[in-house]
Amino acid sequence: EEDMSLAQRRPRRQNRRLPQRFRDVLPQPPPTVPVELHDQLPQSVGHIFTRSVFRTPANIFGLVRQYFCDMPPSHNPEEYMTMADLSFIPEAPQEPSASSNDSRYHPYPNRSSFQLGDWYWNQGLQKSQAEYAKLLDIMSASTFVTSDVTSTRWKNINSKLGVNEYDEDGEEWQDEDAGWKRTPVSIEVPFSRTTDKPGPRMYDAAHLYHRSLVAVLREKLSNPRDDKLFHYEPYQLRWTPPHLDEEVSIHGDLYTSPVFHEAHTELQESPGEPGCDLPRVVAGVMFWSDATQLTSFGNAKLWPTYMYFGNESKYRRCKPSCNLSNHVAYFETLPDSFKDFTGGKGMTSECATHCHREFFHAQWRILLDDEFLEAYEHGIVICCCDGIKRRFYPRIFTYSADYPEKVLIATVRNLGGCPCPRCLIPKHRIQNMGMPQDRRQREMLARDDDRRRIIVGTARELIYDKNFAVGSAAVERMLKPHSWVPTSNAFSDRLGPLGFNIFLALVVDLLHEFEIGVWKSLFIHLLRIIVAHDKSLIHELDRRYRQTPTFGQATIRKFSANSSEMKRMAARHFEDLLQCSIPVFEGLLPEPHNTIVLKLLFTMAHWHGLAKLRMHSDLTLDIMDLVTTAVGQQFREFKAKVCAAYTTRELHQEVEARARHYARQAAKQNGVRKGKQVALKNVQRTKIFNFQTYKFHALGDYVSTIRRYGTSDSYSSEPGELEHRSPKAMYRRTDRKQFVRQLTRIERRQARIRRVGDRIVHRPHIEISELARSPDVHHHIGLSQKHPIHIGSHVRLHEGDPAIKNFVSKLKLHLLRRITMASEDTNSIIIKDNRMYHHNVARFNYTTYDVRRAQDVINPRTSHHNIMVLRAENDVEPQGHRFIYGKVLGIYHTNVIFIGVGMVDYTPIRMEFLWVRWYEPIDQVSSWDTSTMDRVRFPSMADEHSFDFLDPTDVLRSCHIVPSFAHKRRRPDGSGISACAGDKDDWRAYYINRFVDRDMLMRFHFGLGVGHTYS
Repeated sequence: EEDMSLAQRRPRRQNRRLPQRFRDVLPQPPPTVPVELHDQLPQSVGHIFTRSVFRTPANIFGLVRQYFCDMPPSHNPEEYMTMADLSFIPEAPQEPSASSNDSRYHPYPNRSSFQLGDWYWNQGLQKSQAEYAKLLDIMSASTFVTSDVTSTRWKNINSKLGVNEYDEDGEEWQDEDAGWKRTPVSIEVPFSRTTDKPGPRMYDAAHLYHRSLVAVLREKLSNPRDDKLFHYEPYQLRWTPPHLDEEVSIHGDLYTSPVFHEAHTELQESPGEPGCDLPRVVAGVMFWSDATQLTSFGNAKLWPTYMYFGNESKYRRCKPSCNLSNHVAYFETLPDSFKDFTGGKGMTSECATHCHREFFHAQWRILLDDEFLEAYEHGIVICCCDGIKRRFYPRIFTYSADYPEKVLIATVRNLGGCPCPRCLIPKHRIQNMGMPQDRRQREMLARDDDRRRIIVGTARELIYDKNFAVGSAAVERMLKPHSWVPTSNAFSDRLGPLGFNIFLALVVDLLHEFEIGVWKSLFIHLLRIIVAHDKSLIHELDRRYRQTPTFGQATIRKFSANSSEMKRMAARHFEDLLQCSIPVFEGLLPEPHNTIVLKLLFTMAHWHGLAKLRMHSDLTLDIMDLVTTAVGQQFREFKAKVCAAYTTRELHQEVEARARHYARQAAKQNGVRKGKQVALKNVQRTKIFNFQTYKFHALGDYVSTIRRYGTSDSYSSEPGELEHRSPKAMYRRTDRKQFVRQLTRIERRQARIRRVGDRIVHRPHIEISELARSPDVHHHIGLSQKHPIHIGSHVRLHEGDPAIKNFVSKLKLHLLRRITMASEDTNSIIIKDNRMYHHNVARFNYTTYDVRRAQDVINPRTSHHNIMVLRAENDVEPQGHRFIYGKVLGIYHTNVIFIGVGMVDYTPIRMEFLWVRWYEPIDQVSSWDTSTMDRVRFPSMADEHSFDFLDPTDVLRSCHIVPSFAHKRRRPDGSGISACAGDKDDWRAYYINRFVDRDMLMRFHFGLGVGHTYS
């Protein structure tokens, strides 16, 4: 019995909810120094076979690092990781230390000037109260000298910080960082033989502002802060938990992926440079690009390209505050003067589109310069911050972009007959997504760059040598079957001979393809179906979304008043709509359509949660593969059985959007009569559900992409979307004229100030959003005793309330069991002054499935009042419910004196407790196989164990409990019998939202969460 938890040793009582104690294990980085060498042939990783393997011992989570190399790595970034790096809980920033060595602040003359410059340029454009407080701290510090600031030549310093290579004095920073260049871009414009002067002509389009990719790599490795967390050698992460029969692979960062291992092994096995025995390292390059609007109103646009390094942790790359995004180019589009060059109406739309594609790839040719190709083939020697010289070889692994830009990069026709930039599956077969035949065809029909070069080369001869029109029948016959376009691909031309395949680099994009792609289109059609069934139900849907409780700091936000209108919604809003969709849509449609829709929503939410996991194993990928098949099957069933039963028409917002589109076209053409506009405005067109789109097709590539490149958060377009905030903020510091040039200066200014700061102090790697909380402890309840409650008075005040029944005896019994297991009378417990002390919030830290530290805040006065605890193993019900759920009514601590057997003295002990109203499961089997979520309800208040006290250390984390709106409120008139329990707002049933976040999803995949050691 000594090995049993306290909850397990308690005598069983009927209906009593028994939480099981669990060990709160703190996150650890992957094990560090490899100590074991196995000479036997290892299991293959992709197509990798090596002679020796270095393995580390397993850490407390069962994680093992496995290196495929002949010697241990010379550099281990995990040695430098702290609890702050493994935690989402913010810590306080460190201040630079005072120093008399003013040269460290160059070009600032002293510390005071540097602090003000850093505050102005790098601490946000819109100064909040927190930023104002930082300014006061700087100026009130004993080291701040007013005379140092007043004598500073600010304009001169800002000019020096913003100098670039295109300036006359741009050589000042040349040895320290990668400044911006300005290069003219020209394209060859083909004029067909139907024009007055046929034949190609050169057009000087614009100037491209860009940085050298090789220089960016040198700058990265010259920064000690970035270099020490830069992985020079990849490794494979393995998981060996005690409850599994065999070891499984873990998928996460790019530097642990098979594609990185293959590149590393290919490099090590290739002949080295003559006379060079330096270590050879793969520098994993990842590109993001996307055009963005710089202002809410106006037409100022920017097309930035960001470069990241896959050798760095994705947890740092995805945080804008870590500043790991390298702005390498601001792409231009063809100017308006291009129409004057082509003679206006003399050029066809096909030729104009072709010139836009050519202009884009001409800019990429400038980025992929001879210096980069030399480094790609022969490497560049860099002396790293540890004093060791290494030869680095850049390798492009991923290019993240939305679909219009993907087809631009792949030189594929937009929405053509073969719309996918990775394979040649025709559009009419897209509906087969998830079928075995579809999986085979994705591999058999993969796009071949060698074949493309031959076809496109022949087409370009017709266009540029024989003056055929770009859209002529002869050109179309060659290109249209496989949706090619006659554009010279910069990636293929420059890197194709070196073995690079641009089609493989165009990875999936969850944000655009699913959240505002497949899911958004499904949501819109569900609204059309509801309107076709009963228009008034749209208001019921909006009401349900409004009544859905929020969760976390920003996990589930408050829904807008009318969610069905979808006004000003971003991807995160559609994600929230999906995660809370099942209780909202339940019962709006008649059977069997209701069941089909709920099952589809469950599968969609399940797939989305799996696709967003930050840590996958082979086991979870097998599950996701099955769910992907289910998505395809249920979409086809939904279209055949539900969509066919309703005549659906456009929503009113779709009609208005189409009317606005016609109005814009009329303003441009001045040829559409107003009468025609008005007639079009009020017509609701019939709409059918169409899922034969590239975005639906892309869902079938996620499992294979994650197996090869790591989890989707590593290369999602979301980090690029977040990074757009940077140029948007910088734009507001410009004069709006020739702003691209000014943006390059501001970008360098901010980067150089950060580098000066890094020389002075180690900046934190995490975002600072609130006061520091120690991630080491399980929970935090304040020490204050400002809100005492006299227990006797509290009981008398609420006399007759069912929640107060046996309050004192239950409390004393709860406290006694936590002190001793001996058979003691509750009289051996003395509560000092007969008082308990109230607290507004409690913060619970927990280890997530991906071995990070996160925090939930419980506040009984808000909707964030629900918690979950682990059910004792001997108390698991036949339905298989592994957790107990409760509503926290109050957070308290009291000072207890124990006078029973074994007492030491009369010193009071501070004991914290939660006053909880338990939920009970409704008799139904909830499992992944049945595609249903757990349903719970509040038991009768007459039940002795409806209310109880809970040790905060038993809490796993908070949970999201959503009312089952279809089953209505328990008391429609709003009356209640317990003011303490707040039962006037009770619903007849509730859903446990297992899809609310990634960690919650993995808690229901019991035993598959690496960080969930209790499972």
